[in-house]
Amino acid sequence: MPAFVSTLGSSTATSYISVAQADDYYLGSMLEAKWSALTTAQKETALMAATRNLEMLQYVGKRCTPSTNNDDLEQALQWPRSKATCRDIEAKCDMLPKEIVEATSYLALELHTTPPTVGTVESGTLGAVKRQQLGELSQEFYDVKEGSSTKVDASAPLILQKYPQLVDILGCWSDTSTGAGKVALRVRS
Repeated sequence: MPAFVSTLGSSTATSYISVAQADDYYLGSMLEAKWSALTTAQKETALMAATRNLEMLQYVGKRCTPSTNNDDLEQALQWPRSKATCRDIEAKCDMLPKEIVEATSYLALELHTTPPTVGTVESGTLGAVKRQQLGELSQEFYDVKEGSSTKVDASAPLILQKYPQLVDILGCWSDTSTGAGKVALRVRS
């Protein structure tokens, strides 16, 4: 297993956030006890898994370069970024938006609590197809989870198909205008 490194912009980073940042995120929440019950090693593993999955997404702006720990190397992860603005907050190479902290924390606990079966790097599966049929060409995909205000297109990254709440959490920091991350708002009648 790779070493846990959460140094912002590092060329060796394996997590967007530290265990302490995730601890702070869950502090005072209804999920605090569930997160606090994990060992530090379990938290680190979950945060690295969440980061690997979030790395599959496309984000607005430009990846910062060079890395914060070596001028000859690029940073290992997509965050931090620059040349992007979301909700009047400008991305800078020395900051991580709260939405990225929230998405990483949320996904870490989800991946630890409910080991993935579809749609993540950890599962090793290649798709979210529930049923295919060759005669008269038919496909059926797994339904997205209820409770999210978004419905994710079947061509979206598998992590968004499995956890559509991430679209809401990441908001305008995630580039959902491409085929890799199409998102359609669900309209309730």
